[in-house]
Amino acid sequence: MKIFIKLNLLTLYLIFSFGSEQVVATGLPKENNHFSLDELRSSIQLKEDKSTFLYCTEASTVKGELKLVGGNNMECKGNFELAWDINVPSNGIYELYLIANIRKEGENTDILFKTTGENMNFKLKPTKGPYLGGRNFQRIELESEISLTKGQQMVSFSAKGISGDHILLDFRSIELVPISAKKSIEKENLRALKSRESVDWLVKSGYGLMFHWTSESVQHDGSIKSYEEAVNEFDVKKFADMVEDTGAGYVIFTIGHAESYCPAPIKSWEKVHPGQTTQRDLIAEIADALNKKGVELICYINGPLGFNLDVKKETLTDNEQQSFVNNFQDILKEMGSRYKNQIAGYWFDSWYQIFEKFPEVPFEKFNKATKIGNQNRIICLNSWIYPSVTPWQDYWAGEVGSPIDIPVNGYMQNGPAPELPYQALLIMEPYWVQQKSEMPNPRLSSQKLSKYILDCMDNGGAVTVNLGIYQDGTVGKKALDVMKEVKSIVRK
Repeated sequence: MKIFIKLNLLTLYLIFSFGSEQVVATGLPKENNHFSLDELRSSIQLKEDKSTFLYCTEASTVKGELKLVGGNNMECKGNFELAWDINVPSNGIYELYLIANIRKEGENTDILFKTTGENMNFKLKPTKGPYLGGRNFQRIELESEISLTKGQQMVSFSAKGISGDHILLDFRSIELVPISAKKSIEKENLRALKSRESVDWLVKSGYGLMFHWTSESVQHDGSIKSYEEAVNEFDVKKFADMVEDTGAGYVIFTIGHAESYCPAPIKSWEKVHPGQTTQRDLIAEIADALNKKGVELICYINGPLGFNLDVKKETLTDNEQQSFVNNFQDILKEMGSRYKNQIAGYWFDSWYQIFEKFPEVPFEKFNKATKIGNQNRIICLNSWIYPSVTPWQDYWAGEVGSPIDIPVNGYMQNGPAPELPYQALLIMEPYWVQQKSEMPNPRLSSQKLSKYILDCMDNGGAVTVNLGIYQDGTVGKKALDVMKEVKSIVRK
């Protein structure tokens, strides 16, 4: 047995190696790699009024061959164990859920969830959903009632006796739901459902376009002008005419992507991001030009960047959390009051990251702020491939990249968000932002894309296609030709 000890202020790290098995009493690595020495995690305080999530990134003890991958989920291969140090405020009963993508190779694997007083065994079943070829994360109920006693204790999630070396599942988190809070949780869910705005116009439009026009977008020669100069030179009429040529029913246009720039004189944005607004109101001009052609505008805002929350920090202070709330209230109030019906919707990014670091985020308050000036405005909060972080939204963000299974009566079957109206977001090029002079060939053919759009329309869903866009507001000819052909097929 080898023992390695490293003292760093008050943190003590231990690694015990027993032959080929290694127990690592550490947190998880920041890199996309196997475990390395890191900070020992502090105890997780369970909540009595809402769910508590035990994320893979918060595990205090790990065993086995585990790999943290992009998006903070963990590939679990062979025998493994994850454990968390939790603090239970009072004796209570909880529902137990697993947030994971269970692979075919993991079918019938025996899983043990262990608390101080109980051992619970489960068999894994492959998850189902719309993603073709897998990666269907779901919220899976493991046990309707588990008892946890007051005080600090360890809980663990493990698989043993595995002979193969296949990846069994992609683990995101364990969710503990206090039975005592079930009624209040259900009441909030009902309020959220009743508050949802109709997405009929989105569904009827069939398809739209998204443009990642950012401070990192390049000119045709690869150069980049200052953001304000690019905003001042943006040809709105030419842009709107191009959109009309594609037959798109709506446009999602980015604000605060990559860097916190806003193409309009929004005072509250300028207060949070000095020097990153413009005198020209490109949002209003684009909205007016599109609306004249019967096309709606949806604004993209990156949550952490736009409202200033550092989701890369280990922990957030109360002041940082309150500042985030104040920022989204001020910015959304000003934008809503200024643009009213000019903005038909929002597409908010990076919300699974926000929720992981700030689980007490006031979603109902956020939702109300997004409706200022236009009660019919529709919104989504992007949770990527994971289950929705909140019912306080109107449609699924659907960041899928490539076509997935079509909806049934407007909703996905199984998968991460079967409760939200279906909207799938594809990419025409192999990336979101045009950061090179050469525009690549389209990933999607007009025939394939048209069929997918028509199938989704027939089943109550909408499809959005992200087109690469240069800093001057133009797009690639080949991609534009594909969309013109789509228009001729879908809009005939």
